[in-house]
Amino acid sequence: ELIGQDGKPVILRGAGLGGHLNMENFITGYPGHEKFMRKALKNVLGEEKYDYFFDKFLEYFFTEKDAQFFASLGFNCIRIPLNYRHIEDDANPGVWLERGFQWLDRVINLCAAEGIYTIIDLHAAPGGQNGDWHCDTGIHMAFFWEYVEFQNRTIAIWEELARRYKGNTWVAGFNPLNEPCDEEHYRLLAFYERVEKAIRAIDPEHILFWDGNTFAADFSKFGDPLPNSVYAIHDYSNFGFPSSPEVYKGTPEQKAKMLRSYERKVAYQEKIGGHIWNGEWGPVYASPDDGPNWESINEDRYR
Repeated sequence: ELIGQDGKPVILRGAGLGGHLNMENFITGYPGHEKFMRKALKNVLGEEKYDYFFDKFLEYFFTEKDAQFFASLGFNCIRIPLNYRHIEDDANPGVWLERGFQWLDRVINLCAAEGIYTIIDLHAAPGGQNGDWHCDTGIHMAFFWEYVEFQNRTIAIWEELARRYKGNTWVAGFNPLNEPCDEEHYRLLAFYERVEKAIRAIDPEHILFWDGNTFAADFSKFGDPLPNSVYAIHDYSNFGFPSSPEVYKGTPEQKAKMLRSYERKVAYQEKIGGHIWNGEWGPVYASPDDGPNWESINEDRYR
């Protein structure tokens, strides 16, 4: 069981704060990676207006009213995707950027005021833990696995996060690496062991949420679970993507296919008798550019 400060079991129900401290193109509506979106804006606006724009972007993106809205839905947990660039500069690794921590503190405190726990998710790590846009490398290569220096920097980031949030009971836990993709598998497991020891040396209490390999879907090479840990899946269905082989209509066959996919992903959790934490799920909604039937497609996906 997950146990709260009052000694009672807690079931975490909530959503993710995507697009805030890690901008993603399908959320913001602009093409490309955050790194290059920011660079383009800085070239146009200049340093002063660029800083002002992003200060206001981050301020207005999530406010007290947003936290209240989440609470009104019955949520008690928000996962906060974090881009490492908010707290560390590639040109000066290991020197912490206080402004980034202030933005993170702000979200945590706004949620806490509404009785909402938060999970800190390192969504974009130095070097990129997978080849997709949300790692913000700009090159679609996962160099995190090729160069140990990127792993060392990530461990240092987690040591700093652990120091800052140790004892904060409104932080439910840490998600050390979002959707890792290590084609050799063993490097991910070795990194998890290293970062677990580093965090635990500072903060022995917070829950650690470990994503499975290959976009949090593959636990086939995982062994014994780490202590005080939850193993996380991301349960996206092919029916919810623009390239879906067929339109989702909720037929018994389609539902059975989705159930088989889910059961495959949670087989490890069932085996170890552990918790199941679904860190991400949902459809990617169609737009008018996807064809004349986009509204009916979205209605079917929503259902």
